[in-house]
Amino acid sequence: MYYAREPGKINHLRYDTLAQMLTLGNIRAGNKMIVMETCAGLVLGAVMERMGGYGSIIQMYPGGGPVRAATSCFGFPKLFFDNLHEFPLGKVDSLLSGTFSTATLPSEPDDSVLGEEESNGLADEKQTSRQETEEESTTEASMEMNQTEKQEAIDINAEDVEFKENKEKENKENVREKQRKQWERTKKLLETAALLREKNADG
Repeated sequence: MYYAREPGKINHLRYDTLAQMLTLGNIRAGNKMIVMETCAGLVLGAVMERMGGYGSIIQMYPGGGPVRAATSCFGFPKLFFDNLHEFPLGKVDSLLSGTFSTATLPSEPDDSVLGEEESNGLADEKQTSRQETEEESTTEASMEMNQTEKQEAIDINAEDVEFKENKEKENKENVREKQRKQWERTKKLLETAALLREKNADG
């Protein structure tokens, strides 16, 4: 697909060249492979396909994150990605010199988030008490309105409070989700560092 439409994205890598790389690289199931490529994930996908979900693959990448545009086109099951690890090229030097940071991970990813939520809960209580006093002053002013206008104002206030509560709940869930993903990334990075320290890759 890439070679026919946009060969520049895969550095004009031909099918036969890729096949030779896989054969001469001794890529087979159960191996431990390190992949460094700039072909939008095509070589990585070919290695994953050849290994069939067995063994481990470490993808080295420059910059902020790995590029896997072509890899996603293969349609691999989740099992294949469980054996795929990634490690930034910029940290290889610190890993080899022994200065790579292996900071201890929190036992639960949500511990710090829960602490933040408790402190936010106090602020929320203060805010709700302020809202209640504002609502009381609003209700005193609304005594002069007729009955239908009062009912409309109450409905609007109830909708605003419900909307704010939903928004706060969404924000807390987003923070928790971000924290969980960051914890998983750090854990995976430490696992990859441990694999690289063994210095026993097959290719």
